[in-house]
Amino acid sequence: MKNLRYIFLSALIITLSACDKKNDNLVTPLVEADFPQILLLADEGDGELEDEDKFSFKITLADRVDPEGNELGGKIVPLAQDVKVNFEITDFEGFKSISSFILDAKAFYEIDDCTTSEDESIDLNLVYDVNTGKGSVTFPKGVEEIEIEFETDADLFDDDIFNSQARKLEIKLTGLDANGQNVVVNKDNVFEFMVLDDEGIYGEYELDINNQAEFEKYIQLFGLVNEDVKNLTAADVEEILVEFQYGEFKAIIVLKETEEIDECGEKETVNKEIEIEGEFEELEDDAQEGAVEFVGEVEQEDGSEKEFVYKGTFKIDGENLVLTLQGEFDDTETNDIILNLKK
Repeated sequence: MKNLRYIFLSALIITLSACDKKNDNLVTPLVEADFPQILLLADEGDGELEDEDKFSFKITLADRVDPEGNELGGKIVPLAQDVKVNFEITDFEGFKSISSFILDAKAFYEIDDCTTSEDESIDLNLVYDVNTGKGSVTFPKGVEEIEIEFETDADLFDDDIFNSQARKLEIKLTGLDANGQNVVVNKDNVFEFMVLDDEGIYGEYELDINNQAEFEKYIQLFGLVNEDVKNLTAADVEEILVEFQYGEFKAIIVLKETEEIDECGEKETVNKEIEIEGEFEELEDDAQEGAVEFVGEVEQEDGSEKEFVYKGTFKIDGENLVLTLQGEFDDTETNDIILNLKK
């Protein structure tokens, strides 16, 4: 009996030890509330022409799992309390000092399509040092995104010379006062602002719609991806523009046909427009001639999207732009088409 009792107790001890060991390896799953909310820069960069007098960047909250399960891709969950976010211009190139370019700053957020916090005299406690490029701002509770806008010296870079050297700056978030909340900032991502030279490729160009040959080439080129463009005649068109912007190409057809729009309670009659846009895959913007390639998407009747590609070359000669492009879309492509445009 004594031996049986000893065997039983030994077995029990071994079993309990095994359970303890097994429990040591258990991992308690994290729930959404355990993860911090993240404040980060909304975009990687932007750029404006050299005579622009302002630019801005946005601070936003990262998406989280939708607590109500309505948004499969996640949603932004606003903060429960205000936090103070620190930011800094960490690097700049092409000018002597931060204060020679940036003159002042303000912060605001959008309340609706027609109203901002600035309109309602809501103070975000922006502090900005024009000499060091360092600043802080309140990111309010209940808000998804705020914007910081810099006033710049529009005359600093505005010249009649093509500048092949970059003029830019970088901004990072550097820390925050979380006000007791589980929230952090992303210190790694960078917002880059570039001054775009309008003596180079950047800016707006116009096609002479009275030149029938140029008009027909334009329709052939961009009618490839847009049926409405394909069916246009010169009598339908008021103006044709091409724009080279930061990271983006736009082909804009301003029609003679008008429509009435309601802009924040004010009705206005405007010309209808057809716009084709794409993002640059390649653009040799450090020279007055070089390669260009951009891609975009066309929505199909079933809701899917098909990609188009335009690639070729450009050459700047004073106010004139010679743009040579070949379009590819839906197993169809054009030959090289040369457009002559003017600023």
